[in-house]
Amino acid sequence: METEPDQPSTASTASTASAASGNPAPAKAARVRLKRKMHMEDALQCIGLNCVAQIEANLPGVLAQDAESLHQMRVGLRRLRALLDMFDGLAPLPPELQEGLDWLSGELGAARNWDVLADSTLPAITGIHTEALQAAARERARQLHRKLLPALQSARHAALMLELNAWLRGRAWRPEAGLRPDDPLARPALDGLVPLVRKAHKRLRRRIGALDRDDAAARHRVRIAAKKARYAAEFFRDLLPRKEVKAYIQCLSRMQDRLGRLNDLAVAQELLPVLENSGHAHDAAFARGHAAGAAAAHAGYLRKPLRAVARLKLA
Repeated sequence: METEPDQPSTASTASTASAASGNPAPAKAARVRLKRKMHMEDALQCIGLNCVAQIEANLPGVLAQDAESLHQMRVGLRRLRALLDMFDGLAPLPPELQEGLDWLSGELGAARNWDVLADSTLPAITGIHTEALQAAARERARQLHRKLLPALQSARHAALMLELNAWLRGRAWRPEAGLRPDDPLARPALDGLVPLVRKAHKRLRRRIGALDRDDAAARHRVRIAAKKARYAAEFFRDLLPRKEVKAYIQCLSRMQDRLGRLNDLAVAQELLPVLENSGHAHDAAFARGHAAGAAAAHAGYLRKPLRAVARLKLA
């Protein structure tokens, strides 16, 4: 099983209760297993079904309102969207499926942000007692977890997952006459993966080169590009040089840890005013200032990991 370092995975009260009550455990991403004789469309199908399986495996836990299951469902969705972005020029996703994935991503995001605020960001704040703020943030998270249930139990969600599975299993990107011998999807995966991995890394290097480290939105764009580059390496790791791909993934993961912490602090500054206006004015304002100061301090330590990633070469 692969670890997912995108952001801290602190177990919440909901996760602890879920484990104690015997609810399904959160499902992390299973290792993608590619064979060296595979063609590109074989790899697309294999990786896509791996991502969909992670999304589906976490549904019972999310319906039980488990915070870590929600996190892992979002990871599975991000992995799938990164894969589809990589293959967009080779096997475009039908617009209705793309719209469905955008909808699902939007539904899942809000609750996770409050989970992280309550269980990761606020406990790290010093200078005040944050217990009341954490309780208020957890209550917001619980409300949003409950609000998710109708969407995930809806006919729209069921249809989306059925159609995704059908598209992948039926290789619906194929023309009626089948793939031509010169179609890029008919290429051996060993050859075809190189342009995709290089494209993901070049995009990351461009964003690093243009980055203003004090710009939260720009840092987030680098973080997204780093995730896509890391996912590309993880997807194809069985076909890449073992030593190089391991070092590549580890280096990206370290940078993502830093960027993830900064993103959590930026999100905290957006959410805390809600608590300021609901009976926690002093403590929430203090916490917001603390988050802003911590973000400024952490941003100063980005130079070295960014340079290390920019120097990487994988394929």
